[in-house]
Amino acid sequence: MEIFLNNIKIDYLDLTRDEKIVNDKLLLKVKPEAKSIILDELEKPEIKLTVKIYNKAGKKGILYKTRFIIDYVLTEEDYNEPDGIVLYGTMINKMSITGSGYDQYLMKIFYDWFNHSEFNWRKTENSELKNSYLQACFIWNNGLYKMSKENNIMKMDGDLVKDNKDFFCYLGELFFGKKGFIGSGLDSLHDHTIDVSKNNNMKDFHLYINSAQAIEDALGVNYFATSLELLKRTGLNIYIDHLVFQD
Repeated sequence: MEIFLNNIKIDYLDLTRDEKIVNDKLLLKVKPEAKSIILDELEKPEIKLTVKIYNKAGKKGILYKTRFIIDYVLTEEDYNEPDGIVLYGTMINKMSITGSGYDQYLMKIFYDWFNHSEFNWRKTENSELKNSYLQACFIWNNGLYKMSKENNIMKMDGDLVKDNKDFFCYLGELFFGKKGFIGSGLDSLHDHTIDVSKNNNMKDFHLYINSAQAIEDALGVNYFATSLELLKRTGLNIYIDHLVFQD
């Protein structure tokens, strides 16, 4: 991950939005030796921020390209951190790989990944954060559908699934490992299972689901059944509490 303010590389940015006030708060993390250069840039009324990433296949892309119209900058006396600068103003998103607005959760997930820190969906109840994680997994895996034959036995513990986001985080991880993605809802699951079945002999893969009742309770009977039907169409062998699933 690379982050640029105009053409100057910075370490990190953190945007805070408050619906009660007009201004956005933007924290820039910069190296102490670069701080004076950045402060000179911030004398301009507007700056450009660009966030570049690469995915699992090594393909580079722009996560975000934004403009930030500056109202005022906190001086070091106001914000006493050697590696931080705080701006107030308005962020305007010009371009995004997601096609939607700026998402600080998504930014943080990629930043952590590129700094060798993994996100654990099992340990968060924040639905918005898990949504962003699934979005990050989609970007990371985009266009990659080949599964590892060493991972042909997949086991899902239904007691870990509290909602549909947990279910899809879990499925993606089982199919493709950490940061894996096979959908974030029924529509995207349908689309991805088509590509997965084209790129793998799914009869060689087995999914064992234990405590299926817990998943059914979390997702709803029809939602869970439809998910299983979509997975079964690939040729995947599915076992529900040790019984073979028949669609």
